[in-house]
Amino acid sequence: GVDAFIVYTGRLVQESGALCLGRARMRRKDFLLLLQQTGVAALPIVCLLSFLMGLIIAFIGVIQLQKFAADIYVADLVGLATTRELGAVMTGVIMAGRTGAAFAAQIGSMRANEEVDALTVFGIAPIQFLVLPRTLALVLMMPLLCSFANVVAIFGGMLVAVAISDVPV
Repeated sequence: GVDAFIVYTGRLVQESGALCLGRARMRRKDFLLLLQQTGVAALPIVCLLSFLMGLIIAFIGVIQLQKFAADIYVADLVGLATTRELGAVMTGVIMAGRTGAAFAAQIGSMRANEEVDALTVFGIAPIQFLVLPRTLALVLMMPLLCSFANVVAIFGGMLVAVAISDVPV
């Protein structure tokens, strides 16, 4: 359990250091495909859920804030809630569920077909060839997806605020 996780994390850190020193084997074509899978392919679902999240937050906020004639503050509510917490959390949950499951399935089927053992026989470290590119792709794409999620959620909140109350664009 915990021992395996610590060993895995240590090996990943070692291979990351090898990548920084230029000693890691990583195919550019495969890495670009992973960037596309983790970033561009995940953008529609991230945007859809973030848009709906912005709609819901704004709707709940407008209904409550209209009671106090403070519905102008719905923009602050949606903006702060999204950029501080919810945008990153929702993007992380989506990426863990969607991309993480896909990566686990890929590596699991490779392990079942003994392809991981074949990499080891050829002298290629499986962590370096399979895990490091996927981890690096996720590290690079998460901030971009989180930024998109924030913008789309704020846009969704703007639509509700403009439609329901007298808040100007």
